[in-house]
Amino acid sequence: MKKGNIYFGKRNSLPVVLMLVLFSITLILIPSCNKEDDIPPPSAFIPPVPDTTGACIFLNVMPELTGDVALDFECEGPVYSFFGEKDGTITIEYVENPSAAGINVSEKVVQVTQTAGVEPWAGFFFDLSAKVDFSTYKDIFIKVYSPGVGQMVNLKLEDSADGSISTETSKPTTVANEWEELCFSFSSNDNDKFDRVVLFFDFQGPKDAETVHYFDDIIQGEGCVTIVPTEPTVGAPDPTKPESDVLSIFSDAYTNVEGTDFNPDWGQATVVTEVDIAGNNTLKYENLNYQGTAFASALDVSEMSFLHVDYWTGNSTGFNGSLISPGPLEAPHAFEVTTEEWVGVDIPLSEFSSVVNLMEVIQMKFDGNGTIFLDNIYFFKPAAGPTIAAPTPTIPEADVISIFSDAYTDVEGTDFDPDWGQSTETTQVDIAGNNTLKYENLNYQGTMFASALDVSETAFLHVDYWTGNSTGFNGSLISPGPLETPYAFAVTTGEWVSVDIPLDTFSSIVNLMEVIQMKFDGNGTIYLDNIFFHKGQVTEPTTAAPTPTVPEADVISMFSDAYTNVPVDTWRTVWSVADFEEVDIMGDLVLKYSNLNFVGAETVMNQIDISSMTHFHVDIWTPDAELFRIKLVDFGPNGAFDGGDDKEHELIFENPARGEWISLDIPLSDFEGLTTKEHFAQLIFSGLPSGGLTLFVDNVYFHN
Repeated sequence: MKKGNIYFGKRNSLPVVLMLVLFSITLILIPSCNKEDDIPPPSAFIPPVPDTTGACIFLNVMPELTGDVALDFECEGPVYSFFGEKDGTITIEYVENPSAAGINVSEKVVQVTQTAGVEPWAGFFFDLSAKVDFSTYKDIFIKVYSPGVGQMVNLKLEDSADGSISTETSKPTTVANEWEELCFSFSSNDNDKFDRVVLFFDFQGPKDAETVHYFDDIIQGEGCVTIVPTEPTVGAPDPTKPESDVLSIFSDAYTNVEGTDFNPDWGQATVVTEVDIAGNNTLKYENLNYQGTAFASALDVSEMSFLHVDYWTGNSTGFNGSLISPGPLEAPHAFEVTTEEWVGVDIPLSEFSSVVNLMEVIQMKFDGNGTIFLDNIYFFKPAAGPTIAAPTPTIPEADVISIFSDAYTDVEGTDFDPDWGQSTETTQVDIAGNNTLKYENLNYQGTMFASALDVSETAFLHVDYWTGNSTGFNGSLISPGPLETPYAFAVTTGEWVSVDIPLDTFSSIVNLMEVIQMKFDGNGTIYLDNIFFHKGQVTEPTTAAPTPTVPEADVISMFSDAYTNVPVDTWRTVWSVADFEEVDIMGDLVLKYSNLNFVGAETVMNQIDISSMTHFHVDIWTPDAELFRIKLVDFGPNGAFDGGDDKEHELIFENPARGEWISLDIPLSDFEGLTTKEHFAQLIFSGLPSGGLTLFVDNVYFHN
């Protein structure tokens, strides 16, 4: 990572004598854009004439973003600082407009060149002379010229004195090699907080080749207009159903029935085409009113259970899909429309069977409005059952009252098949080594506890379920009376679904201090696992990290209450994407990173010689990490802040324990790329889920 200063402007290099000779002429000329005149001796000093032409906005090297006056880069520019230049570079130049047309006819613009090897989060920033006033204008517009569509432009605003005070928003480019104006929305709550502008082009992109972007005319205003994409940029998800369970009408994933006419002449106004979306053949129904699909011969789908459709729309407000058998007998399904993303729908064939003869389906029809993209249209029957076990719970056993789970000790004496007159067939089956309840042909099924359970100190009922054919089922808690309240499960087929039901769903009727029974009712065959009450996912530690025992003489500590710490420049750099605070956990000061994508701690100005140390230690607590990464960076033999000979290495820790302190004592030899250790300067944490990760960090030190 390195920092560079670029000044855009003009200097008057005329000799002083010549300036005096031309003095009288200068007084009658329109002032130029020169802002940094060399000052002659006091006896000949001429006060600078203010710029009144409107051509130059930067009157000094720290511009002000205010009102509806644009930073237009026609004369001077700000001081830029760069970050994320790991194995590449970022350069900024003041150049001729590459396409002085359309919305931008300026002569001069800013060119940003990123070479291959910069970090995905690489970017640059410049400071303003005053904090941005959002009391009147709450949006910031930037004209951008990008080499590609769908590249994220991230605008981040920071307090230059405290980088943890920040806000940011991203917008994708929608055109390539032409100017467009991107609008970034802020709020009055952001008023008078930020005096640093941070920009990222192709944010989180691959950065595996050189790219050139241009920007111009940064201005405040009002009225961000949402640009509705006209078509998807990614293909529909690939289906995972076995082909043996599928009768496919239109999908690249399967062999489709032959001879289907996707554009029969029914007098419709819809324009039908097959288009390529990211390598996927896709049906496009443009300006839909209605559109038929005629099969070469009637289809018998009576052995199937569902019709699957993937759809994408940017502008439809509603559309239907119908099956048609001779008569004609027709039954529609109304799609619940979600825009600007692929949506997969499994429609139970029971919706059609009361009208349509499923043994003789001759046509399909879609009707509605807008433009619809369709893919993966097929009938399928459900898999016989799950082939993988339900997810393993991670909540500590101390916070759980378990009814049925291999992960915990269950309450004793529970009867999972009491004689209530039900027709459901109940068995316990082995799914990939996991005991699982199977309710076959469910109508209803009770669960009786040996004695009443007091679950009033817990907050949730957890259930994992899997079904291939249910169209709906409920779960109920029962207390004496009987007092009973059902919860309706939102059914997803063919995969394990984990549900945490708030107990206040039941508490208005059921006595949570005396739960005597549970009940499931519905249809189809349901597999159940990990049925337990719990207090909720713990979001922060309730105990301090373990106290280190290594003698202080053998330690170089960056952060620990147990040792004297060396100076650290910052625990959250300006290029970090994370929220940061120091919190007190049982009298112990701890670093907390939330909404974490990546975060850097730096000792650039106080580099550490760790060459005599053998281990790196850190204590980490997380409620949600799927994995986390730790990177150590040394600035190489020259110790310079230029990225030229930096040495670094990253370790990945998958499936860490959640809800407890993890003490890592890592040999420095495991950081194989850290071949020099005399100028340690950066510690970087990252992980998954990206942007939603929380880490508590303590006892960060090197030792022998």
